[in-house]
Amino acid sequence: MRSRQKWNQLLFDISKSVAAILLLVLAVNSCTREYPASVGNIIPPVVITPPASSSACSCTTSPGSTTTSPGTSTTTSPGSATTSPGTSTTSTAATKVDTLAIKPPAFSPNGGNFYFSTIVKLAADSLPPGAMYEYSTDNGNNWQTGQQFTLTTGARVLTRLRVGDKVSGSRAAVFSLFYKRLLVIGNSIMFHGPALNLGWTNSNGMAASAPEKDFVHLLTTRLQTINPATTLQLQAGTGLELDFGKPTYLMDEFDAPMQTFKPDLIVIRIGENVSDGEVQTRKFEGQFRQFIDRLIQLSSGQPVKIVTTTSVWEKPQTDAVIRKVIAEKGLTLVDLGCMVGQSQYFAGQYANKGVAAHPGDVGMQRISDMIWDKIQ
Repeated sequence: MRSRQKWNQLLFDISKSVAAILLLVLAVNSCTREYPASVGNIIPPVVITPPASSSACSCTTSPGSTTTSPGTSTTTSPGSATTSPGTSTTSTAATKVDTLAIKPPAFSPNGGNFYFSTIVKLAADSLPPGAMYEYSTDNGNNWQTGQQFTLTTGARVLTRLRVGDKVSGSRAAVFSLFYKRLLVIGNSIMFHGPALNLGWTNSNGMAASAPEKDFVHLLTTRLQTINPATTLQLQAGTGLELDFGKPTYLMDEFDAPMQTFKPDLIVIRIGENVSDGEVQTRKFEGQFRQFIDRLIQLSSGQPVKIVTTTSVWEKPQTDAVIRKVIAEKGLTLVDLGCMVGQSQYFAGQYANKGVAAHPGDVGMQRISDMIWDKIQ
């Protein structure tokens, strides 16, 4: 009996050694072959030769704020909340109104941490004839009419009552949102396994110095401070970047994570691998629109927030398509144009130009900060 146990243990130890050798071989080969898009620990292809930057704006805002490139604009959906059907939006920032001597409405729930898409209702102790409920998600610059709203982003919300030209004092509540399942669709900036011939030995977003320094981990850590149970899943978007417009590209790699993981927050962080000179001829716009529509369709019946970034390399045609489609769909855009060409955001310490062109720790922090601004 003991001999058989020793024999079984020996076979088990040999199997572990063989598995370890196979994993090492796969890691070494990861830089020379494309991996199909998959869920979990993926190794997207790395772009070796980034385009040279001819012009770029500078990021002048402090971490945690949002900046857009010159010539571009960002549209914030009525703040951090979505109104119920039949409500209207009014701007009274420059309008002088008389004070209505009545208590403002109360919030239910009254601020705190709540799940994305939570409905907040307003209730007044007394309601004069003709009174309307109003709330503001931008510190009173714009007011929307409605007795309830849906939280789509964290915010400090004000509420008041209006009767004609008279308004009550306002009441404020701060709402933070949590999500249960984060899906990140990305490329090597999201994750890349060791590529020894490139001088890259980590298994995290290239070229962060450690896993906890890449934008995915930074973002996930922030989300988990609000909801420790938030889970993460990664999905390669390099199939779309490299094969868009080809008749053989089916885009079905996104079906499984959407249908089984069922994310309520999706961060789309792609663009660098797109051949900018072929955006028009290979019809990237139509393919990207189809991609967004597919995600929306696959998430039908469940609340989901989709946040999309532009690229951190100079990709004017690619970024123009992303901005156009995201605005058309009314989704959230994080414009990273302020990072393009700014050396402080990239890992120039690597000898390989492709690795060096990826965001370093400062750049990863910047990406995380700007995405966080749009979800909190």
